[in-house]
Amino acid sequence: MSRVDRSYSKYESIRTYEDRGKMKWNPFATAELASAHRDYRSDFNFEEPGFSLEQDDMMTMLSFAKSLQIEITIEYQDEKTNKEITGTVIDWRGQTEIIFKKQDGHYQEIDLECIVKLTDKEYFDPYLKQ
Repeated sequence: MSRVDRSYSKYESIRTYEDRGKMKWNPFATAELASAHRDYRSDFNFEEPGFSLEQDDMMTMLSFAKSLQIEITIEYQDEKTNKEITGTVIDWRGQTEIIFKKQDGHYQEIDLECIVKLTDKEYFDPYLKQ
């Protein structure tokens, strides 16, 4: 029996799936293949943000931080996890990203859609409580 070509799939578990000698049809998912999908998906940790900023609030806060060059902490979603960095907003990159200078002196571009939370030491909490 010939091996089924699954090179079209982006998932390694599907590409390397070994048929146990049973006849399979490509359009139909078998129990073993569905199990491989579940195992593959269970490896990821999809974190739901507990806090979400409105687009206008986030743009106002970032513009404020950029104009005063105050140090802020940004919590953003990178791939499947939330990460946190501290530094200053240097500039805008188009309409969708900011250029951020971290405390260690390195620069990082952050997509605005990935930002979950913005904090600083004195300005943002009173603004958000209005």
